[in-house]
Amino acid sequence: MTRHLVAPVIETGRLRLRPLRADDFEPVCRIWSDPENVRFVGGKPSTPYESWRRIVSSAGYWPILGYGYWALDERESDRFIGLVGFADFKREQPAGFSGDPEIGYVIDKTVHGQGYGREAMTACMKWMDDTHGRRRTICMIEPGNIASIRIAERLGYKPYGEGLIDGVTVVLMERT
Repeated sequence: MTRHLVAPVIETGRLRLRPLRADDFEPVCRIWSDPENVRFVGGKPSTPYESWRRIVSSAGYWPILGYGYWALDERESDRFIGLVGFADFKREQPAGFSGDPEIGYVIDKTVHGQGYGREAMTACMKWMDDTHGRRRTICMIEPGNIASIRIAERLGYKPYGEGLIDGVTVVLMERT
C-alpha cells in the first residue's frame, strides 16, 4: 500500500483532480452554501466556517489514511467545480457504516448533467484500486438523488441496506 501525504494529481480527458489549497475557499463556500448544490448532501447550506473546516479536514485525510478528497477542476478553464474522493468519517450512524473508505462527491450545479461526476469518480476508483488494491468501499445516497445512484451503480456499487443520517433516509451501497 502506497501512502500519500497529499492528494496526487490525476488528469482525465476533461478534468484535473488535485490537492486542495487555501485559495479554494471561495469556490468551496459558493458550492456548499448553495441550497441546490447541497440538496442531497445533508440539505443544509454550509457557513464559511463549515466550508473552511471541510477544506482542512478533506486535505487532512491524506497523511492519516493515505487517501482523501481532491479538488476538481475543469482542465480547459481551470475552474474549480467540486470535491471528490474518499474518507472515513467514523460515523456512529447508521450502525456498521464506518471503517471502509467512503466515496463522496459534490459537483457545482452549473456543470450538472455533463458527466463530470462519473468521470471524476471513475478516476478516483481506479486510483484507489491501483494504489490500495481492490477493497470494499462504501457510499450512502438519498433515494431521490437518482443521478448519484446511477453513478454509483456504474462504478459497481450495489445497495445493501438503508440507514438514517440526521433523520434522512439513505441507501447504503458497497463495492467489493
